[in-house]
Amino acid sequence: MTSHNATILVGYDGSPDADSALQWAAETSVLEGHDVRAVIVDDGTSPTDGPPHQDPPSEMVAKVEAVLTGAGASGVAERHGRDEGDVESILLQEATDADMLVVGGRAHGRVGAVLGSLSQHLLGHAECPVVVVRGAVGSEADRIVVGVDGSEESIAALRFACRRASVTEEPVVALHAWNAGHVQLDHRGQLPDEVGARSVKAAAVLDESVAGVQLDYPAVTIEEELVAMPPAEALVEASANASLVVTGSRGRGALAGLLLGSVSHHVVRLGQCPVAVVR
Repeated sequence: MTSHNATILVGYDGSPDADSALQWAAETSVLEGHDVRAVIVDDGTSPTDGPPHQDPPSEMVAKVEAVLTGAGASGVAERHGRDEGDVESILLQEATDADMLVVGGRAHGRVGAVLGSLSQHLLGHAECPVVVVRGAVGSEADRIVVGVDGSEESIAALRFACRRASVTEEPVVALHAWNAGHVQLDHRGQLPDEVGARSVKAAAVLDESVAGVQLDYPAVTIEEELVAMPPAEALVEASANASLVVTGSRGRGALAGLLLGSVSHHVVRLGQCPVAVVR
Protein backbone atom coordinates (compact mmCIF):
# COMPACT_ATOMS: atom_id res chain seq x y z
CA MET A 1 0.00 0.00 0.00
CA THR A 2 1.27 3.45 -0.88
CA SER A 3 2.16 5.75 2.00
CA HIS A 4 0.00 8.85 2.35
CA ASN A 5 0.62 11.86 4.55
CA ALA A 6 -1.88 14.33 6.01
CA THR A 7 -4.83 12.65 4.33
CA ILE A 8 -8.58 12.64 4.85
CA LEU A 9 -10.03 9.39 3.56
CA VAL A 10 -13.65 9.41 2.34
CA GLY A 11 -15.78 6.35 1.69
CA TYR A 12 -17.83 7.42 -1.33
CA ASP A 13 -20.74 5.76 -3.15
CA GLY A 14 -22.60 8.70 -4.73
CA SER A 15 -25.45 8.73 -2.19
CA PRO A 16 -26.72 12.05 -0.77
CA ASP A 17 -25.06 11.46 2.60
CA ALA A 18 -21.82 10.47 0.88
CA ASP A 19 -22.03 13.78 -1.03
CA SER A 20 -22.33 15.59 2.32
CA ALA A 21 -19.42 13.60 3.73
CA LEU A 22 -17.29 14.47 0.72
CA GLN A 23 -18.19 18.16 0.98
CA TRP A 24 -17.32 18.18 4.70
CA ALA A 25 -14.02 16.45 4.00
CA ALA A 26 -13.16 18.87 1.19
CA GLU A 27 -13.85 21.92 3.35
CA THR A 28 -11.91 20.40 6.24
CA SER A 29 -8.95 19.64 4.00
CA VAL A 30 -8.76 23.31 3.01
CA LEU A 31 -8.92 24.40 6.65
CA GLU A 32 -6.35 21.93 7.94
CA GLY A 33 -4.08 21.60 4.92
CA HIS A 34 -4.83 17.93 4.22
CA ASP A 35 -5.34 16.09 0.95
CA VAL A 36 -8.52 14.11 0.25
CA ARG A 37 -8.63 10.54 -0.97
CA ALA A 38 -12.11 9.37 -1.95
CA VAL A 39 -12.38 5.58 -2.10
CA ILE A 40 -14.95 4.17 -4.52
CA VAL A 41 -15.44 0.40 -4.49
CA ASP A 42 -16.50 -1.04 -7.85
CA ASP A 43 -18.22 -4.38 -7.39
CA GLY A 44 -18.54 -4.90 -11.14
CA THR A 45 -22.30 -4.50 -11.34
CA SER A 46 -23.91 -2.31 -13.96
CA PRO A 47 -25.89 0.81 -12.96
CA THR A 48 -29.14 -0.96 -13.82
CA ASP A 49 -28.40 -3.64 -11.22
CA GLY A 50 -28.38 -1.11 -8.39
CA PRO A 51 -31.06 1.12 -6.90
CA PRO A 52 -32.54 4.03 -8.88
CA HIS A 53 -30.19 6.96 -9.54
CA GLN A 54 -27.10 4.91 -8.60
CA ASP A 55 -24.20 6.45 -10.51
CA PRO A 56 -21.60 4.16 -12.11
CA PRO A 57 -18.03 4.44 -10.73
CA SER A 58 -16.85 6.64 -13.60
CA GLU A 59 -19.54 9.21 -12.83
CA MET A 60 -18.69 9.05 -9.11
CA VAL A 61 -15.08 9.89 -9.92
CA ALA A 62 -16.25 12.92 -11.90
CA LYS A 63 -18.49 14.03 -9.01
CA VAL A 64 -15.62 13.72 -6.54
CA GLU A 65 -13.32 15.77 -8.74
CA ALA A 66 -15.99 18.46 -9.18
CA VAL A 67 -16.57 18.78 -5.42
CA LEU A 68 -12.85 18.97 -4.66
CA THR A 69 -12.31 21.59 -7.34
CA GLY A 70 -15.29 23.63 -6.16
CA ALA A 71 -13.99 23.65 -2.59
CA GLY A 72 -10.46 24.48 -3.63
CA ALA A 73 -9.23 21.19 -2.15
CA SER A 74 -6.52 18.92 -3.44
CA GLY A 75 -7.14 15.20 -3.67
CA VAL A 76 -7.92 12.16 -5.77
CA ALA A 77 -10.67 9.62 -6.32
CA GLU A 78 -9.50 6.01 -6.19
CA ARG A 79 -11.44 3.06 -7.56
CA HIS A 80 -11.01 -0.29 -5.84
CA GLY A 81 -12.29 -3.63 -7.09
CA ARG A 82 -14.09 -6.15 -4.93
CA ASP A 83 -11.22 -8.57 -5.57
CA GLU A 84 -9.29 -6.49 -3.01
CA GLY A 85 -11.76 -7.40 -0.27
CA ASP A 86 -15.11 -6.19 1.03
CA VAL A 87 -15.80 -2.48 1.40
CA GLU A 88 -15.20 -2.48 5.14
CA SER A 89 -11.83 -4.19 4.81
CA ILE A 90 -10.73 -1.84 2.04
CA LEU A 91 -11.64 1.25 4.06
CA LEU A 92 -9.89 -0.03 7.18
CA GLN A 93 -6.76 -0.86 5.22
CA GLU A 94 -6.68 2.48 3.44
CA ALA A 95 -7.34 4.31 6.71
CA THR A 96 -4.23 2.86 8.35
CA ASP A 97 -2.14 5.93 7.54
CA ALA A 98 -4.94 8.50 7.16
CA ASP A 99 -5.57 11.37 9.56
CA MET A 100 -9.29 10.66 9.59
CA LEU A 101 -11.93 8.58 7.84
CA VAL A 102 -15.13 10.35 6.76
CA VAL A 103 -18.29 8.45 5.81
CA GLY A 104 -21.94 9.22 5.20
CA GLY A 105 -24.58 8.23 7.71
CA ARG A 106 -26.64 6.35 5.15
CA ALA A 107 -25.63 4.94 1.81
CA HIS A 108 -26.96 3.03 -1.18
CA GLY A 109 -25.79 0.37 -3.54
CA ARG A 110 -22.20 -0.76 -3.42
CA VAL A 111 -21.31 0.39 0.08
CA GLY A 112 -24.78 0.52 1.58
CA ALA A 113 -24.27 -2.55 3.74
CA VAL A 114 -21.38 -0.86 5.51
CA LEU A 115 -21.98 2.85 5.58
CA GLY A 116 -25.74 2.58 5.81
CA SER A 117 -25.60 0.49 8.99
CA LEU A 118 -22.60 2.38 10.38
CA SER A 119 -20.75 -0.83 11.07
CA GLN A 120 -19.51 -1.04 14.65
CA HIS A 121 -16.51 -2.93 13.29
CA LEU A 122 -15.54 0.04 11.09
CA LEU A 123 -15.98 2.59 13.87
CA GLY A 124 -14.37 0.40 16.48
CA HIS A 125 -11.34 -0.77 14.51
CA ALA A 126 -10.25 2.16 12.35
CA GLU A 127 -6.86 3.38 13.53
CA CYS A 128 -7.81 7.00 12.95
CA PRO A 129 -10.78 9.15 13.99
CA VAL A 130 -13.98 8.38 12.09
CA VAL A 131 -16.34 11.24 11.19
CA VAL A 132 -19.92 10.37 10.29
CA VAL A 133 -21.84 12.96 8.27
CA ARG A 134 -25.60 12.65 7.91
CA GLY A 135 -27.65 14.95 5.68
CA ALA A 136 -26.78 18.47 4.64
CA VAL A 137 -24.32 20.19 6.95
CA GLY A 138 -25.73 23.46 8.30
CA SER A 139 -23.64 26.61 8.49
CA GLU A 140 -25.37 28.40 11.39
CA ALA A 141 -23.96 26.33 14.26
CA ASP A 142 -20.62 27.65 15.44
CA ARG A 143 -19.50 25.46 18.33
CA ILE A 144 -17.85 22.08 18.72
CA VAL A 145 -19.24 19.86 21.48
CA VAL A 146 -17.12 17.17 23.12
CA GLY A 147 -18.23 14.47 25.52
CA VAL A 148 -15.77 14.40 28.44
CA ASP A 149 -15.74 11.78 31.19
CA GLY A 150 -12.08 11.73 32.27
CA SER A 151 -11.19 8.65 30.20
CA GLU A 152 -8.16 8.63 27.89
CA GLU A 153 -10.46 8.39 24.88
CA SER A 154 -12.42 11.48 25.93
CA ILE A 155 -9.19 13.45 26.44
CA ALA A 156 -8.13 12.43 22.92
CA ALA A 157 -11.56 13.57 21.70
CA LEU A 158 -11.10 16.94 23.40
CA ARG A 159 -7.70 17.37 21.76
CA PHE A 160 -9.20 16.49 18.38
CA ALA A 161 -11.87 19.15 18.89
CA CYS A 162 -9.33 21.77 19.93
CA ARG A 163 -7.14 21.10 16.89
CA ARG A 164 -10.14 21.73 14.66
CA ALA A 165 -11.23 24.77 16.67
CA SER A 166 -7.76 26.25 16.33
CA VAL A 167 -8.42 26.68 12.59
CA THR A 168 -12.20 27.22 12.59
CA GLU A 169 -12.01 29.69 15.53
CA GLU A 170 -15.09 28.10 17.10
CA PRO A 171 -15.48 27.66 20.85
CA VAL A 172 -15.25 24.13 22.20
CA VAL A 173 -17.89 22.99 24.69
CA ALA A 174 -16.52 20.29 27.00
CA LEU A 175 -19.69 18.55 28.17
CA HIS A 176 -19.66 16.22 31.15
CA ALA A 177 -22.99 14.51 31.72
CA TRP A 178 -23.57 12.49 34.86
CA ASN A 179 -26.66 10.43 35.38
CA ALA A 180 -28.27 11.30 38.70
CA GLY A 181 -30.74 8.45 38.29
CA HIS A 182 -33.93 8.31 40.32
CA VAL A 183 -33.54 10.75 43.20
CA GLN A 184 -35.93 11.04 46.15
CA LEU A 185 -36.11 14.17 48.27
CA ASP A 186 -35.35 13.79 51.95
CA HIS A 187 -37.82 14.52 54.76
CA ARG A 188 -37.03 18.25 54.41
CA GLY A 189 -37.89 18.24 50.71
CA GLN A 190 -34.25 18.66 49.71
CA LEU A 191 -31.88 16.64 47.58
CA PRO A 192 -29.86 14.09 49.56
CA ASP A 193 -26.25 14.99 50.34
CA GLU A 194 -24.94 12.19 48.13
CA VAL A 195 -26.34 13.90 45.04
CA GLY A 196 -24.45 17.08 45.84
CA ALA A 197 -21.28 15.06 46.44
CA ARG A 198 -21.64 13.35 43.08
CA SER A 199 -22.13 16.73 41.41
CA VAL A 200 -18.95 18.07 43.00
CA LYS A 201 -17.05 14.98 41.88
CA ALA A 202 -18.37 15.35 38.33
CA ALA A 203 -17.27 18.99 38.24
CA ALA A 204 -13.80 17.98 39.42
CA VAL A 205 -13.51 15.40 36.62
CA LEU A 206 -14.47 18.04 34.06
CA ASP A 207 -12.08 20.66 35.46
CA GLU A 208 -9.17 18.22 35.50
CA SER A 209 -9.88 17.00 31.96
CA VAL A 210 -10.01 20.50 30.52
CA ALA A 211 -7.02 21.92 32.41
CA GLY A 212 -4.35 19.80 30.74
CA VAL A 213 -5.70 20.27 27.23
CA GLN A 214 -6.22 24.00 27.64
CA LEU A 215 -2.49 24.43 28.31
CA ASP A 216 -1.72 22.99 24.88
CA TYR A 217 -4.36 25.11 23.12
CA PRO A 218 -4.29 28.48 24.90
CA ALA A 219 -5.90 30.30 21.97
CA VAL A 220 -8.95 28.01 21.93
CA THR A 221 -11.94 28.93 24.07
CA ILE A 222 -13.06 25.87 26.04
CA GLU A 223 -16.39 26.22 27.81
CA GLU A 224 -17.25 23.70 30.52
CA GLU A 225 -20.80 22.39 30.72
CA LEU A 226 -21.99 20.07 33.48
CA VAL A 227 -25.41 18.45 33.07
CA ALA A 228 -27.29 15.93 35.19
CA MET A 229 -28.67 13.60 32.52
CA PRO A 230 -27.60 10.46 30.65
CA PRO A 231 -24.48 11.21 28.53
CA ALA A 232 -25.88 9.88 25.26
CA GLU A 233 -29.04 11.97 25.54
CA ALA A 234 -27.05 15.06 26.52
CA LEU A 235 -24.76 14.80 23.48
CA VAL A 236 -27.61 14.18 21.05
CA GLU A 237 -29.47 17.17 22.47
CA ALA A 238 -26.34 19.34 22.20
CA SER A 239 -25.80 18.24 18.59
CA ALA A 240 -28.80 20.31 17.49
CA ASN A 241 -26.72 23.48 17.97
CA ALA A 242 -23.25 22.21 17.10
CA SER A 243 -21.16 22.11 13.96
CA LEU A 244 -19.52 18.91 15.19
CA VAL A 245 -19.88 16.52 18.13
CA VAL A 246 -16.79 14.61 19.21
CA THR A 247 -16.83 11.55 21.43
CA GLY A 248 -14.36 8.89 22.46
CA SER A 249 -14.84 5.38 21.14
CA ARG A 250 -15.19 4.08 24.69
CA GLY A 251 -15.81 5.58 28.10
CA ARG A 252 -15.27 4.82 31.75
CA GLY A 253 -16.76 1.92 33.65
CA ALA A 254 -18.63 -0.82 31.83
CA LEU A 255 -18.26 0.97 28.51
CA ALA A 256 -14.49 0.46 28.57
CA GLY A 257 -14.96 -3.17 27.61
CA LEU A 258 -16.78 -2.40 24.37
CA LEU A 259 -15.16 -1.77 21.01
CA LEU A 260 -17.66 0.98 20.44
CA GLY A 261 -19.28 2.35 23.58
CA SER A 262 -23.05 2.60 23.77
CA VAL A 263 -22.80 6.38 24.15
CA SER A 264 -20.77 6.75 20.94
CA HIS A 265 -23.07 4.39 19.09
CA HIS A 266 -26.17 6.29 20.23
CA VAL A 267 -24.75 9.68 19.24
CA VAL A 268 -23.60 8.41 15.84
CA ARG A 269 -27.10 7.09 15.12
CA LEU A 270 -29.09 10.07 16.37
CA GLY A 271 -26.74 13.07 16.23
CA GLN A 272 -28.07 16.05 14.29
CA CYS A 273 -24.66 17.18 13.03
CA PRO A 274 -21.43 15.45 11.95
CA VAL A 275 -20.10 13.17 14.69
CA ALA A 276 -16.43 12.29 15.16
CA VAL A 277 -15.50 9.12 17.07
CA VAL A 278 -11.92 9.27 18.37
CA ARG A 279 -9.86 6.35 19.70
